[in-house]
This record gives sequence, structure tokens and C-alpha cells, in this order.
Amino acid sequence: MNPAQRQRDQGTAAAIVLGCLGRFGRNANPLLLLLGMTLAAVPGLARQAPSVEPLVPTLDLHRAEVIRFGAPGPAVVQSRINCGRGGDIYAVYSSTSPREMWSTPIRRVSISSRSVTEYPVPAISGYEKFARASFDVGIDGTLYALLQAFPQSGSKSKSDPVYLIVKYKDDGGLDSYLRMGELPGNKRVQPTSLAVFADGSFLISGTTREKTPDGTSLGVFSAIFDQMGAFRAPVTLMKLDRPAESSGSPGLRGAPPTTAQQKAAENEKDSTKAIPLASSLHSFSSADGNIYLFQEDGHLDIVSPAGSVEHEFELRPPADGLTGIHMAPAGPGFLFVFYDHVATGEPGENSRYRGMITLVYPQSGEVTAIYRMPPAESDFAVPACAASPKDFFFLSADDQGYLKVVHYLPD
Repeated sequence: MNPAQRQRDQGTAAAIVLGCLGRFGRNANPLLLLLGMTLAAVPGLARQAPSVEPLVPTLDLHRAEVIRFGAPGPAVVQSRINCGRGGDIYAVYSSTSPREMWSTPIRRVSISSRSVTEYPVPAISGYEKFARASFDVGIDGTLYALLQAFPQSGSKSKSDPVYLIVKYKDDGGLDSYLRMGELPGNKRVQPTSLAVFADGSFLISGTTREKTPDGTSLGVFSAIFDQMGAFRAPVTLMKLDRPAESSGSPGLRGAPPTTAQQKAAENEKDSTKAIPLASSLHSFSSADGNIYLFQEDGHLDIVSPAGSVEHEFELRPPADGLTGIHMAPAGPGFLFVFYDHVATGEPGENSRYRGMITLVYPQSGEVTAIYRMPPAESDFAVPACAASPKDFFFLSADDQGYLKVVHYLPD
């Protein structure tokens, strides 16, 4: 019996501050979310894909417990939240304002030990003016960060930035670092996103700038870099425009999974469909050796360490008016997607929508369970991580501004 059957039986540069997203509360001003996407992405976010009649029952979630911490809680949360073993939450947040989020420490909120560990931007000899571009958590729980830095120099001339991949110790100290290699050709790059494969190699994405006879050409890239930071292979991530036929499930729809060969053929026909990893809302490293990317338009891409996009699924919202805004692993073999209504400011609209979670078996794109959040409450919670297919943790702050994690379970 496969895991799906068993389960049936049992957010830098152009960030946008949104005041309210669905169930984050009726008065969401104290808790703002920094969504790490470009301005051009917002219209796409507001266009919810049509839902379909689910084949699995919808179960209600209830608040099982509130786990309280003595550390300050979030007033601003960067959209990119990563998850570690046991549902540990890795997030960048501030208790005051969104300014200088690039230098705010990454924080690991441990559910099991009821502790908070900080991972600051480190000082590295020979470099200065550090800025964190991205971070990710490996399958073994190791934290990595992608930093921009400048070589220290006595010269007044401006030097080009370099990009470092930092590996942290469990206690938040610096373990080691490596310098990211260059792409083939004469292109200047600005990496913006980092994901770590189980074998220790990296999927890095960002923008490129190249001087041409006609001026300067701007582009995007997604590429594989090995464990030493050297370029290994390019990756092309694409959005498909083929029409979808309803399968009666909010999970996989339309044509069978897209193979790497099909993607390459389509890319030759229309290179404008290539998109960087920066367009993905969330990603995580899987024990199967691949990286799973949840795109803004609801597509789930599975990328191998060799640079091939193994499969692509289209995940549909479980109800009308909802948009997928977060994805994370949900125990071995599963992932969950959190859907909510993107508020437009219409009076009373939040009370008409309840956030929902779909549990997905990523090997097939099959939705194995659907959960519905409790009605909107007066406090605020940001979807974060899961310890299992039935244990969901949301990041929040209490009335005094202290950190708390809300634990939800199905009825």
C-alpha cells in the first residue's frame, strides 16, 4: 500500500507589505507579511485559479495548544519560512519594522525544546558589507544562507560583489563557507534564491546582466552548483499554458507529469516561458534527493540534482476565492499547501473565507486530505511548518508581543 492510500485511510528587493491575508485576523495591522515577490507578481497572486469538487472529505482543524516563548514575537515576517526536523520553524522576522530584514538573524523556533536559536549574518575575514539574499534548510537540518559581500580593499574604486554560501552550526555559529562560482559566459549575476539538495549541491536562481553591442541585456537564471560552489548545469523552469481538464481533484489536473525532455522541447519553442527560482513561493529539499518548488501560479516543480525538471503538477485550490500562499513538508513522504483569500479591502470579506490546507503526495500530485481552518480569530498566525500530516504549526505573537506557536489538529 503506497503512502497516499495509507493517508486516505488514516517571501527582498521589491518586497510588498500586505496588511491582511485571510485568516491572519480581522485587524491585521500589527502583523504584516513581507511577501518576497516582485510587483509584477501581485496581479497573478490575486487571480485565483478555479477550484474543483474534491474527491476527499474536508475535515475541520481546531486549536490544540498554544506554545509560548519568552522571546519577542513577530510584527513583520519575511515570506520565506523553512522547516526543519520535527516541525522546527526557520524564519526571519522583526518585532518592530520591516527595515533591514536582510541583516535580521534567522531564527529557529524549536517546538520540541521550546527554544529560539539565532543565526546572525556572520563576519568573514576579507569581506565586508554583508547582505543576506536567501537561506534554506538541508534534509539533515543544517542551515545554509546565501550572502552578498564585497572584498575588503583599500582602494576607493567600487568593486563588484561576490556571493558566499554559509553553512551554520546548530548553535548559530559559523561552520564554514564557500564562494559561489561564475556562470559560463560574460554575465554578471545577482543570486536571489538558494535551495540545498540532499547530496549537498545547490539550486541557485537570480538575475543576470550582460553587455551586448546593443547595450545591456537583462535576464534570469536557475542553475545547479556543486558542493564546492562550482557551476554544474543550467535549469529551465517553465510555466505551461496547455488547457487543463478537470479530474475532479484539487491536486493533479490536465496532462500527465511533464518530463524534462518535454520541457526542453517547449523551451526551444518559446524561451519566454523560462522563469527563475525567485518566482517560486516556497521550496524544500526532499529525502528522495530532489527539490520541490511551489510556483506562484500553483505549479509544483520537481528538480533533480542533475538540473532536470523531473515532473510538474498543477495544484488547484480546494475552494473558490482561495490562493496558494505557502508550502512545506508534512512529515516523511508528504507536503502541505496552505490556501487563503487575498484580501481586497471589501467590508466583511474575511468572514466569508476560511483558510484551507491540502495534504499532497508529491510523487503523483494527489491530494490525500483537505483541512479547513477555524473561523477568523482576533489574533494573528502565519502558516509555517508541520510535524506530521496532521500536526500544523503557525507562527504568531501574543497581546504582549511575545512569540507563540499555535498548534492545529484535525477534529
